[in-house]
Amino acid sequence: MTKFSFNHGIGRVFIHTVFWIAYIMFFFFQYQLMDKKYDPIGTLGSLTLTAFVDIAAAYFTVYFLLSKFLFKKKYIQFSIYFLLSAAVAILLQRVILYYISDPLFYPEHNKTMGSFWHINPFYTFFNIYTVVGFFTSIKLLKYWYKNQQLKAELEEKNKSSELALLRTQINPHFLFNTLNNIDTLIGTDTEKASDAVIKLSEIMRFVLYEVNSDSIALEKEIDYLESYISLQSLRMRNKYFVSFENKTQNCRGLTIAPMIFIPFVENAFKHGLKNIVAPGIEIFLDCNDGCINFEVINRFSELDEQNKDKTKGIGIENAKRRLELLYPKTHNLEITKHKGVFKVKLKIRTKKN
Repeated sequence: MTKFSFNHGIGRVFIHTVFWIAYIMFFFFQYQLMDKKYDPIGTLGSLTLTAFVDIAAAYFTVYFLLSKFLFKKKYIQFSIYFLLSAAVAILLQRVILYYISDPLFYPEHNKTMGSFWHINPFYTFFNIYTVVGFFTSIKLLKYWYKNQQLKAELEEKNKSSELALLRTQINPHFLFNTLNNIDTLIGTDTEKASDAVIKLSEIMRFVLYEVNSDSIALEKEIDYLESYISLQSLRMRNKYFVSFENKTQNCRGLTIAPMIFIPFVENAFKHGLKNIVAPGIEIFLDCNDGCINFEVINRFSELDEQNKDKTKGIGIENAKRRLELLYPKTHNLEITKHKGVFKVKLKIRTKKN
């Protein structure tokens, strides 16, 4: 069974027909109420005949001039053809009134009309193009709404594509750094290297099964973060080198984008000074009123930073872009570097499951 729709086929014809009938009847009753001397049949006949000009002008403007010229930004051509079509419509209505409508329905009035060119073009234009303006407004509104929908869909597709690309960058980047760490341990402590491989397998399980999700439970992200810190800490001589203060025990139900904190922690391990009094890296995590607060502090050598390659790694920039896409206007990221201290403060307003 064919589904009835007002937007296509029979449904559209029906609604347009109803509109034009209502349009004619509106003026019919208006004329009848204004002056009883108007013959009802003559009034209805005259309005119906002149309505054909209104209908032609409306559809020509909306379905030809707008589509062919205005929507394609051909404004000069649109203006020329609009003025020409308006002139034709004014003359055509005069032809109908002078040669058909008045002689047929109001012969006594026809005698006082004067010559054919005795015409007020502005008055006639207003009569015809009031309804044309109404139709045009609807068409322009629909065109704008459709463009907004297409724009939103395109932005969403671009956002999804960019996020997918950023996710593909996360895994190789993380794996590359971790394998480098394990390679270092193999030459110095095989037992720690073995533990590192086990930790890596746990982490990769998370990466394979969770990283493609839009969001995960905050508890899972914290478990992953702790595993990552443990893995990185295996190559540290001081087991207290990293301080992780987790105060999210009462934050059940909150969700977060997977691996959103890791780039900042990874950066701290990569650039932080190793030969200082513990803790060399401080990590804080808590939440309140639906906001997750994350902070990482590490010490670095300003002299080493000046001598290093100035090219930025993908980690921090990747994280910034993901935050912009995933938490627009609902996150605040502050990164400061002052007197050998690198500090990251991140606040995210997130949702509950």
